[in-house]
Amino acid sequence: MLRVIFLALIFSLYAGQSSALSLSPMQKQPYMGDLPALEKKGVIRVLVAADLGFYYVEGGKPKGILAELLYHFEKELRQRSSYFNLQVIPVHRDELLPSLEKGFGDLVVANLTITSARKEQVDFSAPVLKKVDELLVTHKSHPPIDSLWSLSGKEIWVRASSSYFESLQKLNTELDKQGKAPVIVRFIEETLQDLELIELVNQGHIPATILDSHKTELWLKVMNNIQVHDAIPLREEGQIAWAMRKNSPKLEAFVNQYLKKYRSGTLLGNVIYGKYLDNTKWLKRVLNPQYMTKLESLSEIFEVYSEQYSFDSLMISAQGFQESGLDQSKVSHKGAVGVMQVLPSTAKDPNVNIPDIYQVENNIHAGVKYMRFIKDRYFSDESIIPEDQVYFSLAAYNAGPANIRKMRRLAERNGYDPNKWFRNVEIMARRNIGREPVHYVSNINRYFIIYKQLNALKQVRESQATQNHQNSPSLVIDD
Repeated sequence: MLRVIFLALIFSLYAGQSSALSLSPMQKQPYMGDLPALEKKGVIRVLVAADLGFYYVEGGKPKGILAELLYHFEKELRQRSSYFNLQVIPVHRDELLPSLEKGFGDLVVANLTITSARKEQVDFSAPVLKKVDELLVTHKSHPPIDSLWSLSGKEIWVRASSSYFESLQKLNTELDKQGKAPVIVRFIEETLQDLELIELVNQGHIPATILDSHKTELWLKVMNNIQVHDAIPLREEGQIAWAMRKNSPKLEAFVNQYLKKYRSGTLLGNVIYGKYLDNTKWLKRVLNPQYMTKLESLSEIFEVYSEQYSFDSLMISAQGFQESGLDQSKVSHKGAVGVMQVLPSTAKDPNVNIPDIYQVENNIHAGVKYMRFIKDRYFSDESIIPEDQVYFSLAAYNAGPANIRKMRRLAERNGYDPNKWFRNVEIMARRNIGREPVHYVSNINRYFIIYKQLNALKQVRESQATQNHQNSPSLVIDD
């Protein structure tokens, strides 16, 4: 009881102190150096990847286990020098180590498992977590699996950049020696977080994936339809650590000194880890079968008008989901109508001119045509890559073209790239407009990635069905 009270006391000292570290864009000019060189520059650049519960942004502030560890790490830096700061730079998971090696960051803090292959590229700190197993996660309807050999011929979905893929490669080597069929490895989008991946298993869209044991504890609490096969770990006694470039001994020593106090297993470290891993009320599901059925029923309309106006139909579908939950009966308090939440005045504008937006097909047509108008009129600059032209158009659909053009100008003045939305102009939008356009574009992009992954799954299934049909013996009837 005394220990619980003591932990609560420490927690109260740190509660509300979730990191105020602001997200920074990746600099155009890379540089390298050990701790003294970084101290002269006054900054350590930390590369992170979105990972709900561990590092995510909510209300404009970084939150999660790793965000809190970085908050305390910056306090340690300030004791060394009052001018020493952290810059937190979010990148995709497959960009973490390449960006570190090329000098676009100095530390990677992203739940990385120490592996032999990674140790050839970078150096690691002392372990933040020890005794981490990599465990198979399947739908609960999957029959029990009693050995790794039973995975022969099974399909498992992982990120190509993950340590899980390395473990599967090692297993396939052993299966080959035994003359058994390999595990069929399928790759998911690198930008998918664990939440989306586990939900794909939970909803039965994919049969299996692999996850670290400390993460399975988290998801078992909120996913009703998954099971963890902890009797057959693909990797045992794994260690998770921070990564840094090779030949950075002073930076490594400083990080290790800090981690002695804050890694999991220390008193304060346990408070931070417990705060997130033992409380999962903030978790929300991304996929819902009801909405997936709606998406399927509207897919043909989205495809027709997206093709007509040169958009990806899955991106426009994701926009419709964000706007209305794909609900044609929805009318906002401002009078916006239907799936695409089109204002009647917008529909009547000569640049759109689509009648009767209370009909679902006309509504989607009007929304896509308006998107095309925004893109052509305001963001068709060749200096903006096609993907960012779409992101800017989405932001303008939500917040107005004039506001987003202003944010691009502000971004350039503040050292951000005015031609990139994510991690650049979106930061200006959050500061000067508010969270709505930032969440709007971010959510649409997340839904788009999920829809794209589901579409890829569908194509795999169709290809398998065709192959099975071609390989099945023909029925011959003798005359």
